[in-house]
Amino acid sequence: MSPTSAQTFMVVGVLRDDTDLAEFAAIRNDEEKQLELLRSAGRIGAHYVSPARRATFVEVIADDEKQVAETLATLPFARFFDADVYPTTPPDAAEIAHRARATTA
Repeated sequence: MSPTSAQTFMVVGVLRDDTDLAEFAAIRNDEEKQLELLRSAGRIGAHYVSPARRATFVEVIADDEKQVAETLATLPFARFFDADVYPTTPPDAAEIAHRARATTA
């Protein structure tokens, strides 16, 4: 997958009501480490959290929704969220340039 040409997807994850919050908190560092690995590999872009709505928003850079699911499955927090995947418009020239810089840095 070329990060400069791959499709982007916005994943909206909502925390499940039956989540064990102690277990969730216990693996937070593992989640952050995995996000950084995926970001450095050009597979994750933006990541936002809305604690008030118990939701997270993750930009995934992938060739297709199957690859999005594979990427999400590597995240320790994945089992705590119900996720919806939204394909986004192709990256514009500025985003392509940013991705190219990010993968060569």
